[in-house]
Amino acid sequence: MDIFSSGRKKFIIAALVTCSCCILMVMFPSISLYSARKGISLWATDVMPALMPFFICANFLTGLGVIGYMKPEWFTFFMSVLSGYPMGAKIIGDMRRQGEISQDNAKRLLSYCSTSGPAFMMGAVGAGMLGSEKAGLVIVVAHYLGALINGVVYGRVYDDKAAPLLRTTLNDENFQALFTESILKSLKSLGIILAYIIMFMLLTDLIQASGALFMFEDEYTRALIKGIIEMTVGCNAISECGHITETAKCIACSFVISWGGLSVMGQTMSMLTDCDIPISYIFITKLTHGLFSAAVAFVIAPFVL
Repeated sequence: MDIFSSGRKKFIIAALVTCSCCILMVMFPSISLYSARKGISLWATDVMPALMPFFICANFLTGLGVIGYMKPEWFTFFMSVLSGYPMGAKIIGDMRRQGEISQDNAKRLLSYCSTSGPAFMMGAVGAGMLGSEKAGLVIVVAHYLGALINGVVYGRVYDDKAAPLLRTTLNDENFQALFTESILKSLKSLGIILAYIIMFMLLTDLIQASGALFMFEDEYTRALIKGIIEMTVGCNAISECGHITETAKCIACSFVISWGGLSVMGQTMSMLTDCDIPISYIFITKLTHGLFSAAVAFVIAPFVL
């Protein structure tokens, strides 16, 4: 075997990263324990109650074959808006694996159907962190307009409207068994999300404890870097920046939420397993979504705040 082969390099990198994580957790046990508790608490109190019902419904509808009789963009965008990350990616992944949409159509849908939920933006970020419902409204409008603009841009690249949507027949499987299977699939997906939340909480806390962020003198810059890693932590850090205007906070939060953070990106990748969509595509589409949302917030914030 060529020791410099691509597969070998990936194996070595993965092994080194995993060993490094284990060493860091042994070196900083209190931070590791605190991060895990914080991640589990966030997952148990906010993420699981918000996503579990929608995951079960989406899995059940997919199992019935109902989604095959609907336009995929309508159902996916509606569910993504209603429940937030990573529901859109989960539905796209399920439809792609079942052959209901093409790879190009999956990419097109991913460009605008990977969104946060309005409750998080209006409640947690707007009213809670920024202390302003108007700020939350600006972020919501900017986020969804940014997603739609993103969809138009990538829709020109991945336009497969001529490709027929594959129809599935209604599943005759026992409804109770199908519902049980939907619950088990939902628990598996939520378990994956929990793991990503804990790992990126740990990463953020280790970086914070190391003092590495203080190489950047500006508090605003440090907050944006935190947001690039983990969305919720970043929004909270932005809200605590005392020297910037409310408009600047809205613009930064709009970018961070639409970008989603590396944690959301990892969750998205896990939902798109076996769909042949590279992480580079997810990175670019989320980056442009963030930039479009920030631009929309820049335009509308002065008129609302």
